[in-house]
Amino acid sequence: MGRWPRRLAPWLLVAVVVLAAWRLWPAGAGAPALVLDPTVLLAALPAAEPGTAPGPPDVSASGGDWQPELPRDLGPHPDARAEVWDLGGQLRDDTGARTAIRLTLIRLTLAPHGVERASPLAAAAVLLGRFELVPAQGAPLTTQRASRVAAGLAGAEPDPPRVWLEDWSLALGAAAGEAGDSGALDIRLDDVRLQLTLTPNKAVLAPAAALLDRGAPSGRRPDADPGLRWLTQPRLALAGRLTRAGRDLAVTGSGWLDHVWGDAAAADGIAGSRGQLALNRFMLQLDDGSDLLCIQLHRRAGGGTPIPTCLAIAADGATRVLQRRDLTLAPGDARWRSPADGARYPIAWRLAAPALGLVLRIDALRSDQEVRLGEPLWSGAITVTGERNGRAVSGGGRMDLSGYADS
Repeated sequence: MGRWPRRLAPWLLVAVVVLAAWRLWPAGAGAPALVLDPTVLLAALPAAEPGTAPGPPDVSASGGDWQPELPRDLGPHPDARAEVWDLGGQLRDDTGARTAIRLTLIRLTLAPHGVERASPLAAAAVLLGRFELVPAQGAPLTTQRASRVAAGLAGAEPDPPRVWLEDWSLALGAAAGEAGDSGALDIRLDDVRLQLTLTPNKAVLAPAAALLDRGAPSGRRPDADPGLRWLTQPRLALAGRLTRAGRDLAVTGSGWLDHVWGDAAAADGIAGSRGQLALNRFMLQLDDGSDLLCIQLHRRAGGGTPIPTCLAIAADGATRVLQRRDLTLAPGDARWRSPADGARYPIAWRLAAPALGLVLRIDALRSDQEVRLGEPLWSGAITVTGERNGRAVSGGGRMDLSGYADS
C-alpha cells in the first residue's frame, strides 16, 4: 500500500469512535433517520463563534501529553460541540447464554455554553440515545430516542459523572481498586429492564496518546491536535439483572466504555464516506484479564497491504503498543453478504502477536449486525478463542468494519 502520511493517523484513530457511534441509527421503516442523524443535526448548527466553544487544550503548547482530569473528564464538557458516551459489553445468565448490550448517548450543543436562555424549557443541547440487546440466539432488540437537555428530560452531571436520557441513566466511576468508584446502568423500556453495576477493574486510558506518539520525535506529536479527546475504560465488571419477556435473570459480564468529545465537524469524512481509506476496529476482552484495542487501516478498493496497530492492556493495566511488524491481523474465509446493499463483510479474523504469545480467532456473535446510516457499517459483538503460550484463552468484545459497501 505504500507509506501513508503520518498526519492521517491521529484523525483516523480518534475520529472512528465518534463516527462509528454516529452510524448506529438504523434507517428503515418507522425510523426517523433524518431526525436522529447527528451528522445532519450538526451540519445544521451555526458555526461556533470565536471564544464560545473552545476545543481541547493544545498539547503542543505544554510540551507533553494531555492528561485527563478524573473523574471530571468522564462527565460532560458543555463547551464541546459534540460528545459521545459509548458503552458495550457482553452478559451471561445462569444458563451460560450470551447477550451483547450497547448503549450510545450523543450530546449535541445547540447554543454556546453559559448563554442565558429566555425560558427554562429552552434547550442549549440535545441528547440522542440508542440501546440494543443482541442475544446469540433469538431476536435482537434495538430502540432509540432523543430529547432536549431542559426541564430535567435529559442531561449530564460532572460530579459524580452521570448522563441520563428520560428513564435511561449511565453513572460512571473513575478508576480501579478504589472504594465507591463503581457506576451503574439503568435502562427501562415497556417490557425490558436492565440494571447493572459497573465496577472498573482497570484505570481509564487516553489511548490516542499511547498509539500515536510511538515513533514521533521526543516531546512532539506527529501532527496537529485533531480537535477531539478520547478516553476509554477497557475493563468494567458488569453485574445485575435483566428482565425481558417476563423472565427475570441474574447476569454478569464485562464491558468497555469509550468517551469522546470535541469538535465533531473535524472528523467529518476522515473515516466515513469520503476518501480512499477506511478503518476497522477491534476491542477484545480475554478471560485471562487482558485486553486488546486494535485498528486496521485499509483501502476501500482492496489494494495494498492493510496496516494494523494494537494497544495491548495487561491484566495489571500495563500497556504496550504493537505495530505491524509485531502482529498479524487478517480476515479469514467467512463472509456475510448484506441483503440490503450486497456488501460482503469479513466476519472471521485471525490475530497473531508473537511477542505476547497470542494466536486468536475472532468471530461474529451473529452475522447480521450491519447498521445503515449514510455509508453502511458492520458493528457488533464478537467471540474470541485461541491460545496464549500454548494455553487456551477465550473472550468477547466488539468489531467495527467500514469501507466494504459502495458509498
